[in-house]
Amino acid sequence: MENDKDKEKAPEMDERIFKTFELIEQEKEQKVVNLIIEIIVSSTLKEYYEKGN
Repeated sequence: MENDKDKEKAPEMDERIFKTFELIEQEKEQKVVNLIIEIIVSSTLKEYYEKGN
């Protein structure tokens, strides 16, 4: 009887795991994008600073 309850919970747990994994992946992608933006801005500012002197 408990085995039946576990089977009913399994799809729900799988969905939670999938959503959590998806959220983690989105956060990682956002961090990479932010890092790339930071590198580009830093490089651009450095280039303008060097040309200004």
